[in-house]
Amino acid sequence: MNRPVLCLILALASPSVASDLVSPTQYFPVVSRTDGLAGSRWFTSVQITNPHIEAITVTARLSAGGSFQTESVVIPAGETTTWPDFLGEVFDFEGNGALFLEADFVSYTDLPTPLPTFAASMRIFTEGVDGGSFGQGVPSLDPVSGFLGDWTAIFPAVSLWGQPGVEGFRTNVGFWNIGAEDARMRLTILDEAGAEVWQQFVTAHRHEPFVMSLPRDLQIETAKLMVDTLGEWLDCAVFISVVDNTTGDASYLGSQLMDPDTSATGSPVKQSSARLRALFVGDYQ
Repeated sequence: MNRPVLCLILALASPSVASDLVSPTQYFPVVSRTDGLAGSRWFTSVQITNPHIEAITVTARLSAGGSFQTESVVIPAGETTTWPDFLGEVFDFEGNGALFLEADFVSYTDLPTPLPTFAASMRIFTEGVDGGSFGQGVPSLDPVSGFLGDWTAIFPAVSLWGQPGVEGFRTNVGFWNIGAEDARMRLTILDEAGAEVWQQFVTAHRHEPFVMSLPRDLQIETAKLMVDTLGEWLDCAVFISVVDNTTGDASYLGSQLMDPDTSATGSPVKQSSARLRALFVGDYQ
C-alpha cells in the first residue's frame, strides 16, 4: 500500500508512542490540522489522563502565527479524555503550530498540592485508504533539557544520505521560540571525521514554530548537528526528526546539551516550569 505523504512541518513527528511523563505542564513542539500531499488530510489527536480523585482543569495554549490562543478543558477524576481532532474541536484552528498544556493553579481539597499533575500524549495522523490510519506520536519536551537557555544543543545522529523514495534518510530540524525576543542561532553540521561541512544562521520568532530540512546533498550517513545561541540566552526549543526515505517513517530525536561555561561548577538549572510558563503567556519579569 502506498502511504500518503505529509507536508514538511509534519515530518518532524516520531513513531506513535504514548507519553509516560506525568507533570503539571506538557510541551508538544508540533501539532497540525491541514491538508498534506497526495490528497491527504492530517489531524492531531490528544489524550489527557487525570490520575487524581478530583476533576482537574487543563489550560491548552496553541502557539502559532506569532501569538497564542487559549482554551480550557476539564478532565474528570481518574479518567482519560481523548480528542480525535483536538485543534478542530477545542480551537477551531487550521494550520500548524505547537501546543502547551498546563494544569490550573487552584485549590483542591483532596490533593497535597495546588498544582495537579497529568499525563498527556499526542498523535498526528491521516486516515488510511483501506481503513485504519497512518500517524506519528510526538513526545512532550522536558522543560529543562528541551529548551536551549545559553547552552549548545548537539544532535549526534543526523542522517543525510540516499534518495527520497528509494533509500537512506533525511533529517529535519524544528524550532519553537517562547521567549520575549527573536532567537538567532547558528547551525553547524560536522561530518564523520569532525570537519565542518555546512553552516547556516536561523532566526526563530516568538510563537512562530517552524521546521526546516537540512541539506540532502551532503550524503553523510552519521553527521553531527550543533545549534548554538551565539552567546545569548534563548528560550527556544530545538528538535529533529530523522525520516526514512523509503517508508516516510520518522524518528524523533532530542538533543544532548553542552554547557558552554566549562568552568561552571555542577550542572546549573537552566529553566523551570514556572518560568517557562510565565514566558509563554508574556508575564515573566
